[in-house]
Amino acid sequence: MNRITENLQNLFPWITTTDLIIISFALAIIIILLALYVYRDSKIRGGKSISWLIWTIILGGLIPFIFYLMVRSPLTKDEVREIDEKKEVTELQKKYYEIMIERESLKCPICGEDVKSDFLFCPHCFAQLKKQCSKCGNIVDKEFKICPYCGQIFDEKGEGL
Repeated sequence: MNRITENLQNLFPWITTTDLIIISFALAIIIILLALYVYRDSKIRGGKSISWLIWTIILGGLIPFIFYLMVRSPLTKDEVREIDEKKEVTELQKKYYEIMIERESLKCPICGEDVKSDFLFCPHCFAQLKKQCSKCGNIVDKEFKICPYCGQIFDEKGEGL
C-alpha cells in the first residue's frame, strides 16, 4: 500500500496521504452505492441480483453498472405480472362472451318455446321472429323499418324497396 501511495504522490506531488485516503474512501462508497442500486433494481426486475452485486463490487462499479443498465429488463416483475393478468382477464372475458352468445336463447312470443337469437322463424310454431335484409343479408328485428347495417328501407310487408 505504501508503494502505491508513493507512486501516486510522485505522479501528483500536491496529493497528500490524507487526500488519498479520502479519495479511496469516496470511491469505495460510490462502488458500494452502485452495487446496492444494481442489487435492488435487479431484484425488482427478476434478475440474478446476488451475481450482479458481486460483479459490480469486483469490477469496480461503473463498468458493470453501465452494462447492467443496458441489459436489464425494461419491466419490473410486478409490471410483467400485471400485463399477464390483463391478458388473462381479456381472454376470459372473450371466452365468456362467446359462451353467452352461443347459449343466448329467447322465448318465442307466440308459443313460448326457447329459440336462439339468430333464428328467423320459430321451429315450433313457424312464427316469424326476425327478418333478413335483402340488400346486405344481415338479420334484423322484424319490426325495423330500416336496416341498421346498410340503410335499406323496408316496405309494409317487411321487404326491401
